[in-house]
Amino acid sequence: MLSNGEMLNYVMQNAEMGCCGISTIKGYAQDEKLQSALRSQMIEYGKIYYTANQMLKNSREEACRISPMVRKMTKYVTKRNMEKDNSDSHIAQMMINGNVKGVTKIVDRIRDYNCGDQKVESLAKKLLETEQNNIQQMFEFI
Repeated sequence: MLSNGEMLNYVMQNAEMGCCGISTIKGYAQDEKLQSALRSQMIEYGKIYYTANQMLKNSREEACRISPMVRKMTKYVTKRNMEKDNSDSHIAQMMINGNVKGVTKIVDRIRDYNCGDQKVESLAKKLLETEQNNIQQMFEFI
């Protein structure tokens, strides 16, 4: 069973990874609609990150960000992947793949969470909904 702090840290880190991935890939997008969709998704992840961080601070829990090494590896893998194919379709596919992983992980975390804090659970479900919406949004660009 996950504690409130563990769930909030997971949500915050997931949103941080979303921002990191998008910030690395958005410069490759050629279609203005895709660029706009990526900006919108990054803003949504930023809101979730901020909310989780604030909830952690308010509950006096320690916020654990993703490690600098994970950030560097994410950027490296993304750039290598874009060297092979930098089309908008490929960008959309990469985003879908990342979001599918995010959905799978947050569903597992929600299942493991049973602390009864409605605000924490609601934020986790907001992240899940965001990931699912992002997948649907990217299908337009394949």
